[in-house]
Amino acid sequence: MEKLQKKYKRNENFVYRKIEDEMILVPIKDNVGDMGSIYSLNEVAAFIWEHIDGETTLGDIRKMILKDFEISSEKAEEDLFEFVCQLKEIEAIRSFDESS
Repeated sequence: MEKLQKKYKRNENFVYRKIEDEMILVPIKDNVGDMGSIYSLNEVAAFIWEHIDGETTLGDIRKMILKDFEISSEKAEEDLFEFVCQLKEIEAIRSFDESS
């Protein structure tokens, strides 16, 4: 599947932090966090975010999800694509081809 060959790169204007047991994604503007747009990530979403690096394909991330979490292949792929779509909507990631 062509979608699984895509690579994405994180937008440097987003920071990711673990605070106690919560993982959050915060857009920053002029070195200040936009506190009105804080995104709380579940464990799988945080795992995906950490592996979006411009080098790893979505297919490779899916394989890592299957290795590290008890989830079906179909559910892993569905969750991966849904989260990537949400990240694209808020401009937290871009296709690696677009950023080169």
